[in-house]
Amino acid sequence: MATSGGAQGSRTINVNKWIDESKFNAFHTGLLLLCMFLIMFDGYDLFVYGAAVPTLLKLFNMSPARAGVIGSYALIGAAVGALVLGPLADKIGRKKTILVCAAIFSLATFVTGTTSTATTFGLCRFIAGLGIGGSLPNVVALASEYAPQRNRALTVATIMSGMVLGGIVAAGLSIWLFPLFGWRSVFYAGAIPLLFLPLHMKYLPEAPVQLIKTNKLKELRSILARVRPQEALPADAIFEINRGGGKSPIVDLFREKRGVSTVLIWILYFMSMYMIYGLGVWLPKMMMNAGFPLSSGLWLMLVLNLGAFIASQIAGLAADRLGPKYTIVVCFLLTFASIALLSQTRNFYLLLILVALAGAGNNAGQNIAHSYASLYYPPTMRSTGMGFAFGLGRFGAIFGPAITGLLMSMHMSLYGSFMSLAVPGLVAAAVMMLIQDKYSFSRR
Repeated sequence: MATSGGAQGSRTINVNKWIDESKFNAFHTGLLLLCMFLIMFDGYDLFVYGAAVPTLLKLFNMSPARAGVIGSYALIGAAVGALVLGPLADKIGRKKTILVCAAIFSLATFVTGTTSTATTFGLCRFIAGLGIGGSLPNVVALASEYAPQRNRALTVATIMSGMVLGGIVAAGLSIWLFPLFGWRSVFYAGAIPLLFLPLHMKYLPEAPVQLIKTNKLKELRSILARVRPQEALPADAIFEINRGGGKSPIVDLFREKRGVSTVLIWILYFMSMYMIYGLGVWLPKMMMNAGFPLSSGLWLMLVLNLGAFIASQIAGLAADRLGPKYTIVVCFLLTFASIALLSQTRNFYLLLILVALAGAGNNAGQNIAHSYASLYYPPTMRSTGMGFAFGLGRFGAIFGPAITGLLMSMHMSLYGSFMSLAVPGLVAAAVMMLIQDKYSFSRR
């Protein structure tokens, strides 16, 4: 029989409570690994471009401003993908959307390595961005729906740290492969997710709300049994789920007093992605402008992502125990301080520490924000809410590399360039404080 937390009477099972009160087990571990693998290639795609920029500047005879614009093509695609495919998943299912998007960005990244002009390179980047933008919000929404309540922030933070793990892989492969096989080889490696799609097709679960909507109750029963394997579901169980209300999800993002906080969440995502992508694309080149060789820039990029990966786990634990709001605020304040100080030293070891702190604060803050934002909305509009947060936030990812590249083309000082990437951290911290928790669906 189900426990009182999972059932109301002996036959009615509230799916939300059944999952919320579960304990982290093999099912959750498998879901975490499957999701983390996909997210890893979002980070890989971002940072492999940053690693290749110094080479591409010469290959395509580009200015830093043009390189910044081309770097934004994938991010424009990601914004479109998130805005279009996020809401679509609330209708056709998260799993199907995730699989299609993974195939798109894997193929497009591979083809990027075959291009010989800046135009075709940018087009392939845009198509890859479509797939990345569509998969990311749906992966977050799916993971949030199946994670136990007590481990939810840590679970989502760990999954999203796959993005910085992708940055680590991109930096490591670039250091190793560039001298041996050239820049194209690291884009060919972007096709690896295609090899694992059959595994995701078999083991990635569909969202509970979609299973109930399509009357796939046998599949839902099987999944819920794995969520709490030590407890038996009644043979005649009736499943119910807290769907939230409304038939127009985009409009509903602004209903029930969610409007102000919805806009603030969009601003938070914009500022965070501005910093992540601006620094991720231009850090190696900025370090070269400061007098360091390309290899030093790649090592700094590696440290940036190592710091982010480790900090995401620590921040996830802090958010589960102390609450996500103040954890996010502290992370973004740390980001501001560390980026602002990057231009003030030429000591390489001190730079390593500051870069690690910058990656730690920004990525950890963003990853905790994913868990926080996904649960702000009811399940029926969760992919829509996350899709718009990611989609509009991607405009920050677009402007970050483009504006930083423009400033470098204008020969702005290193201090000015770094400060343009630091100030959004202050804005993100302030915005987070203004979001109204009392209207969150998770507080009901």
